[in-house]
Amino acid sequence: MAEFQIKKLNTIVVPVKDLERSMTFYKDVLHLSQDFVENGMASYSVGYGEAKVTVLLHLIDKPEPVEKGIVIEFEVDNLNKTVSAIREAGGQIVQEPIDREWGVKEAVIADPDGYKIWMVEPLA
Repeated sequence: MAEFQIKKLNTIVVPVKDLERSMTFYKDVLHLSQDFVENGMASYSVGYGEAKVTVLLHLIDKPEPVEKGIVIEFEVDNLNKTVSAIREAGGQIVQEPIDREWGVKEAVIADPDGYKIWMVEPLA
């Protein structure tokens, strides 16, 4: 039995080169509800309550550790156990767990094709 549990699809991170242009699209074209804009990021909500998923526009000149495309972020119940279990199962850890100022402990893994997946645990 796995020592960790993925609780939900938490966030889809979209690296963008022009934050204002992307904000206009997600707000005015897709009509997503804007939660906040700060520090080169704009957050939008899709769904409500437990089903809510965040779409996070992230201003970035050279996406790292993302090379291109979007990022999927899963919320987990215990990030340290998650990373250990993934490593023991032969998974690639791109970024070890680190506390972020926006309130999560975050690690990045890669699937067999190299796609990056963020794993987060709320700090609070």
